[in-house]
Amino acid sequence: MKLRLIECYVPKGIFAGLESSVSEKSLEQIIWSSVNEERNQTVIKILTTLSYAEVITDELSTAYGGSNYRMFTLSPTSVVPPIKEEELEKEKEDAGIEKKEEEKLVERFTRGEILSKMQDFSTISKESVLMLILSAIVASIGLWKNDVAIIIASMIIAPLLGPNIALSFSVSVVDVELAKKSLKNLILGISLVLVFSIFLGNIIPISPEYPQIASRMDLGFYNIIIALSAGIIGTLSVLICGISSSVVGVMIAIALIPPLVAFGLMVGSGYYIESLPIGILFITNIVAVNFCSVLLFFVYGVTPYKWWEKEKAKKFTIVTLIFWLLALLFMAIVIIYRENIINLFI
Repeated sequence: MKLRLIECYVPKGIFAGLESSVSEKSLEQIIWSSVNEERNQTVIKILTTLSYAEVITDELSTAYGGSNYRMFTLSPTSVVPPIKEEELEKEKEDAGIEKKEEEKLVERFTRGEILSKMQDFSTISKESVLMLILSAIVASIGLWKNDVAIIIASMIIAPLLGPNIALSFSVSVVDVELAKKSLKNLILGISLVLVFSIFLGNIIPISPEYPQIASRMDLGFYNIIIALSAGIIGTLSVLICGISSSVVGVMIAIALIPPLVAFGLMVGSGYYIESLPIGILFITNIVAVNFCSVLLFFVYGVTPYKWWEKEKAKKFTIVTLIFWLLALLFMAIVIIYRENIINLFI
């Protein structure tokens, strides 16, 4: 059972009891609660399951949003003695709470927890810039030497997946500032890797016959399937507890860095026409990741906190999904007829 400890600090004198702060359904999902007075504040502590944590935090925000309040959501690393679902059901029966057909909520991270991750993803730092530059260098060496292990290393250290997911999250919650930051970080990341790989392409002897280069010029529907799968797993890793380790697997599967570096190396070496299929592969991966991310955030019910923004977010999400789907279909057509399209440039 995944738990969350909610701590809410509100000005003293405005707390009217838990019954007035949260709904009856939420009260039934509270495992333990405590209310204490500290100086000029009332401290409300609630232990509940992860499934209902977001519901309760939203209700507390609605109750005390007009005041100078502050709320924290913590993830307990251990609970002694352990809490079992059977014991909770028995306690409810003893308290006279009737067993009802409860709405099944998806057990995912709360909106606040996801937003915290997305803000980290969308922040440009010296470390992220350095990691991008190093990943471009490492990937270039791996492609040149035909060393898969080195190429995998470049995928793991490259922070390019995060900005894509953060951009999709900004659509779900209609956060314009987050969208701007994510897009800026994504463009900067792509530009940095591309510039460095083009520079390295003038130094490292690269040709289309190199195995790791040639494999990325041979496109097929399997590339779309890999990109979609990686987009799904990458988004789930920020939505659901217990699978964060899969991010490394996503970095390997999505291969955003190697195609981009391969494209830059080919351009830097003067193989402009030959580099087009690799550029198509990279764009396809970007489109697939964003489509899957927006879709999963929608399916898992990630919405803005404010009720008047929820309908706006729903419409915006649907429009964005249609856009990415059409873009994905377009890229599929480009892959099918790539030879005819490339011939237009010859």
